[in-house]
Amino acid sequence: MALRTVAAALATAALLSGAPAAAAEPEFLTSVRDVYPMLSPDGATLLFQSNRGGRWALYTAGPDGSSPRVLVDTGNDPATPSWSPDGRRIVYVATSADSTEIFVVNADGSGRRQLTRAPGDDEHPHWGSDGRIYWDSGRTTPDLSLPWSQHYQEVYSMAPDGSDVRQHTRCQALCTFASLSPDGSRLLYRKVLAEEGRRWNQQIAESNSEIFVADLDGSNERNLSQSPAFDGWPVWSPDAQWIAFASNRGGVPGVGQVYVVRPDGRDLRQVTSGDWSNVQPSFSPDGKRILSYRHVETDAFEHGFIAAVEFVP
Repeated sequence: MALRTVAAALATAALLSGAPAAAAEPEFLTSVRDVYPMLSPDGATLLFQSNRGGRWALYTAGPDGSSPRVLVDTGNDPATPSWSPDGRRIVYVATSADSTEIFVVNADGSGRRQLTRAPGDDEHPHWGSDGRIYWDSGRTTPDLSLPWSQHYQEVYSMAPDGSDVRQHTRCQALCTFASLSPDGSRLLYRKVLAEEGRRWNQQIAESNSEIFVADLDGSNERNLSQSPAFDGWPVWSPDAQWIAFASNRGGVPGVGQVYVVRPDGRDLRQVTSGDWSNVQPSFSPDGKRILSYRHVETDAFEHGFIAAVEFVP
């Protein structure tokens, strides 16, 4: 008999015998997640991804999270949105056929357009300070039928209309979540190395997720995170003096926190703490706050919301 059925039978027996039923812990029926927060360049609008409407959609709100409203709800899981430098457009990823592709939309939700149509997944777009869109794509993977962990996710950039596609890395591995430094001189990305590491639940893994910076052609790579922990979601500070990322190096299963480090690997420090996990960081336009997805995660459920913490360099 299943555990839940046993508990129900015992409670019924207790009621029939006149004995008080044991208290039961309620089960979650909903699991709201507000993720990937990012403030507009003028700081006036919060952009994020959420399932609060029953499926993934993109939302905007006031900078304090007030008055949320739907921006994109197309039923194909729009995700990981990023503002253009002028705040007039938003780039994001969504499912198309059997893969994910990059889309762009005006800040008011109009003018939606698909930019990529290549084999393999196109993911994690970020709008660069040079006006180009940077993202990772599996289009050079020799065999797309292999598990995603064996794909070649390389860093690319393109013009805002999808033209002039350029390949920047040749990792022949998972190189994801790429962005251009504010001064336009370097790339930042997550790279999965073929060495022992730790999964998000702290179990030993055969691969290790690390944070890298490199020149625009992928040369002169530098590993900034240097840990067997899972390190991911790297972003630049507006002045290019810091890089924020999330890591589970604290050793608690299912819990990560936000860290910052200099682009040369110096001054690593922890920014957030607590029993809740903080991931997917982004800087406010003035660089004085770091936003994150603050959440609780177990094998059975996950829920969480957008938080902000003061950042003092």
